Amino acid sequence: MQDQAGHTRSRSFQTQHHTNVPSRKRTRTQFEVDPSSIPNFADKGLISAEQTELFFNAFFQGCDRYVPIFDPLYDSFESINARSTLLANAIVTVGCGVLSEADSQTSNMLNFNLKKMRNLVIINPEYASLETVQALLVMACYSSERSLILAFATRMALDIGLPGAYEELTKSLVARDTSSTAQIYNEEEATLMRRTRAWFQLMVLEQILRVDAGDLRSFQLRGEARRCRILLDRSYSTVLDLRLLSQVELNPLRAKAHDALSACDDLDDEEIVSIVRDAQIDLDIWYNDWEGIMKHSVMTEAPVLLLNLEVQKYWSQAVVACRAVRAIGNDNITEMSAAQRKLLSVAKSALKKHLRVILDQPQNYLSHFRFAMDFVWAKCAFCFLLLLKLTRLLPETDDSSQNLLSDGYALLHELNKAGGGSTTGGGRSHSSRMYLQVLQLSVQKYGKAISGEQSSQSHYQDVNPASAVQDSQSPLDFFWTSSHNGGHEIDAFIPEQFVFEWDFPGLTLFSSSEMGDNLFDDFLASFQGNIESLFYGMPG
Repeated sequence: MQDQAGHTRSRSFQTQHHTNVPSRKRTRTQFEVDPSSIPNFADKGLISAEQTELFFNAFFQGCDRYVPIFDPLYDSFESINARSTLLANAIVTVGCGVLSEADSQTSNMLNFNLKKMRNLVIINPEYASLETVQALLVMACYSSERSLILAFATRMALDIGLPGAYEELTKSLVARDTSSTAQIYNEEEATLMRRTRAWFQLMVLEQILRVDAGDLRSFQLRGEARRCRILLDRSYSTVLDLRLLSQVELNPLRAKAHDALSACDDLDDEEIVSIVRDAQIDLDIWYNDWEGIMKHSVMTEAPVLLLNLEVQKYWSQAVVACRAVRAIGNDNITEMSAAQRKLLSVAKSALKKHLRVILDQPQNYLSHFRFAMDFVWAKCAFCFLLLLKLTRLLPETDDSSQNLLSDGYALLHELNKAGGGSTTGGGRSHSSRMYLQVLQLSVQKYGKAISGEQSSQSHYQDVNPASAVQDSQSPLDFFWTSSHNGGHEIDAFIPEQFVFEWDFPGLTLFSSSEMGDNLFDDFLASFQGNIESLFYGMPG
């Protein structure tokens, strides 16, 4: 008993003496992270090996254009499967969703299993790697949970030091004669470039979600974004680096204008117009520079890249002008100043050019929409809806209204042909059909607004033949009847997707002189006091 008491006192003294000294032994706890492995979909028996490769290749037929983080010399089917099962599964899941031959049940099953694997790697720090960040980026681009997944990817990227890759790479390039050794392949620099691509894509998506979805700022770029051009024309550069790096330059310009307009509570109209003018100049310089860079690139991808560059320019111009009008705080066009109406004219002009270029070259833009992420579908639907409203609120003297309605049917036809109305390809069909429905409702309401209910119904029968519908289950069949007679439905039409999913400006605009006081009262009364349905509902 004496020996036991002495031993107890000795241990107590040692414990007190070494309280502040960290233990070298592993701390024993009641809980630990389970190092579970991630199975391949084929090994798990969900799909066959042939389907796995088919879906993988489908992703790289077009989805990689929207997630330009891969190196074709390094990221093959075999190498990705060997390095990261999660990344391979993420690519296969998205590829299944865009492939028309795949059924929706398979796509939904793969998405369900991928979510469980995603949750596992987020919890377990042992999975932190470049490939896991790439997998999370792929998921973020093709998921409604985009903001949350991007936050996890950013946290992991910071933990493994991805932001430093760009700085290390530029230091290496500047430290030697870059002009004479540009085409000499350097594996260490190629590795840094792969890490830089992932970080750049994270940065681009963060800025898009902050500007276009209202997310809070996570981080920001310090220094000049155009310095990224030093990464062009390297032996390890890819065609899609042109697309990625142009976005790396564009989105800080958009974020800069967004931040300036968001903080302009005390600014007058002229100061706000000045912000927009500076943004337009920056966008023109950006476009001219990158147009020259891409035109000098001898490759088959150039027409697609150039058209996408033009689309991005017009989209950015329209959004910054509408955001300026929102910052001023007056949605009634009748009461707007000359400067405010000028801003809307700028937005309208940009939207008209946006529509023209995508309809004139559908093979280089609209035909690839089955590979596009949700944001691209949302932009397309929003741009046309806003153009319809601005054309109605700022009418012109020619027959532009009827021409615009015809363009609307042409746009619907191209998007339906691209796969937006398909009921197969489960993972992508829901979001694409949702935005296609928004677009079709917009065309329908616009037809009523310019023609009246009776002539509008006749017009639909003439210009919307059954041959235009590529899929019997297309949303084109859903909305061609209406129980409402509101000729001004387009003025109050604000789809909930643009309220709760995205923060696109301009859809709350109206003109009291167009509607008239009595007509407006009757219109409100038709909703029996349900104001919420006026702004967020989708009648018809």
